[in-house]
Amino acid sequence: MNRREFLAAVTTGALALGDAAEAQRVWRVGMERWDGNPATAAILEIENPSDFRMLQLTDIHFFMPHPRPGRDEKTINDLARLVELARPDLLLVTGDLWQDNPYGRGEEFMRFGIEQISALGVPWLFTWGNHDKLDDYKAGHEAFTNGPHSLYRGGPGGGNYTVHVTDRSGAPVWDLVCLNSNDLGLGQDQHAWLDAVAATEAAPVAPHAFALFHIPLKQYDDLWNGGCASGVRFESVAFEEEDGSTFGLLKDLEVVRACFCGHDHINDFSCCLDGVDLVYGRATGHAAYGANRVPKGAKIITVNCETGGYGWEAVLADGTRWREARGVQITRYEDTPWGRRKSA
Repeated sequence: MNRREFLAAVTTGALALGDAAEAQRVWRVGMERWDGNPATAAILEIENPSDFRMLQLTDIHFFMPHPRPGRDEKTINDLARLVELARPDLLLVTGDLWQDNPYGRGEEFMRFGIEQISALGVPWLFTWGNHDKLDDYKAGHEAFTNGPHSLYRGGPGGGNYTVHVTDRSGAPVWDLVCLNSNDLGLGQDQHAWLDAVAATEAAPVAPHAFALFHIPLKQYDDLWNGGCASGVRFESVAFEEEDGSTFGLLKDLEVVRACFCGHDHINDFSCCLDGVDLVYGRATGHAAYGANRVPKGAKIITVNCETGGYGWEAVLADGTRWREARGVQITRYEDTPWGRRKSA
């Protein structure tokens, strides 16, 4: 199954429940502002800046509307195992934590997702995905801000905020710029936040930064089509209405080294433009499409904040790890390492 088939199935499920309006409504996910906590940045102190470890979880999709018995339970078990394997200092939850808002149940789904992530006992951040839908996004900002171990500070910025990573002395060593790509990709609202960020506490202060968001930039598609990307692509890059202009604004921050996204469950590739790596996360949730093409897992991101060096690799709950081979583009399942093992 690919994204188009997945969305058709979700729509069919919603219609079967008599919720056509839910299936077709256009949302501005997470963009209503909440000033209950005025902070626009969080601080994470780490013990060892030479070995800063992050685990990216994306597209978990708790509470899919069509029957998939045991899938959420399998995802929850995987989350614990992935954390055990990666030993991260920080979890990056890059969108689609739950599946929509049928009959107004989005808040219930959201609180369940927050409970599962918090139970892992590791500091975590969150960026909104297009399926993270609610009736009341102010309540969503409040819940994410106050979640145990949460570093979310997106209320005042409509889901946009920064995490400043420091060493034990309080010196900034890395920044994480978190952006809300809502339904349609990064656009004018996020651009305005980026333009204004220099005057706020959310301004990057470390020598290096990553940008985190759910929906990919147009450049992911351009670079793949130009033969400049490496990894697996089994579906079109769904950059939605992002027009390619966000990249220049991220470059203007002068510290962004890489971008990490989700959204397309059966793409796992990376590319580099003007010294900035553009990287897909590995889709995590078993309830959503794609496991028959790209096994569910997460992405380990390791950083040496002292040298500026970093790397990433996909990891599965069984301990399997994979990093795309530079210059190799895979578009057939039988050419993947996991496809070759299955046919052997």
